[in-house]
Amino acid sequence: MILVTGAYGFIGRYLIEMLLTQGFDVIASGKHIPGKQARRLFDKYNGHFEAREFNVTRANFKSLPDKGISAVVHCAALLRIDVQKYTAFDYFNVNSTGTYNILEYCRKTKVEKIVYIMTHSDINDADSEIIKEDTPRQFKTPYYGDKNYLPFIISKVAGADLVTKFDQDEMVRGIILRLSNIRGYGSKDSKFNCVFHNFIKKAINGEPIEIWGDHTTRRDLIYVKDVCHAIISAIKTPEARFTYNIGTGVGLTIEDEAKAIIEAFSSDQKKSDIIYKPDITEVRTKSCVFDITKAREELAWSPKYTYLEAMKDFKQCMDNNSYE
Repeated sequence: MILVTGAYGFIGRYLIEMLLTQGFDVIASGKHIPGKQARRLFDKYNGHFEAREFNVTRANFKSLPDKGISAVVHCAALLRIDVQKYTAFDYFNVNSTGTYNILEYCRKTKVEKIVYIMTHSDINDADSEIIKEDTPRQFKTPYYGDKNYLPFIISKVAGADLVTKFDQDEMVRGIILRLSNIRGYGSKDSKFNCVFHNFIKKAINGEPIEIWGDHTTRRDLIYVKDVCHAIISAIKTPEARFTYNIGTGVGLTIEDEAKAIIEAFSSDQKKSDIIYKPDITEVRTKSCVFDITKAREELAWSPKYTYLEAMKDFKQCMDNNSYE
């Protein structure tokens, strides 16, 4: 039996479906259970899926099983994108104390392993463009409005350090999956006016897409379904422990992104044109590409989707209203 916290968030919604299709029994936990999705999964996977309300900030595990859980996938977290909604206390309460509570649950109920979902923000200002698992932590803490991202980053780092320490002290095997930039339908940033979703809207409407600056900055962009495959590989690999970079190992420029988005989302009758604006400074100025050698070798995992394939699958999910 696999327990997934934050099961109704962006990654969780994809993950529980993938776990179930691969034959795992799943308990999906969250502060609130969306009835429509839970009922659909219960009806489709009757006997293999359970939904439990559970708040990670409360060290009360009565709603969770006291035995029979082989692995916990800890997705529950407050995200950087919601910085205007939450206080520093909120971030540490959920991302740090909440992780400690889940680790204590694992220890007390003898769970074999925990898979912790980690942000790449801890290396967002690293000196090297190529990021390895042992690349020293180095990050900027910019402001968004009047709020700073520091509580988010430090709270996630603290959670990762707790997972590592529980493993070192042999209380539960800890696996930390540090994710590069994720793409996929249903992500929370679709509610914000970000470049990626702007490109998609323009491509659908056949409107011109602007590329600013010299567009040489490269970023590692991983599809959400490849992330879920990596999580399942970590669950299945007995020797897996500590940190793994989960990305594509390939750096894409903003021009690469735009071309793939146009190919996937624009109609043949009304394709978006790319307009280059070299006189406007590029928004993204720091390149970052993950070295995924360790995940390939130890987890026997590698991404299945090219960026174009990911965008085409994104569109199919969007057209079908999947994973909302």
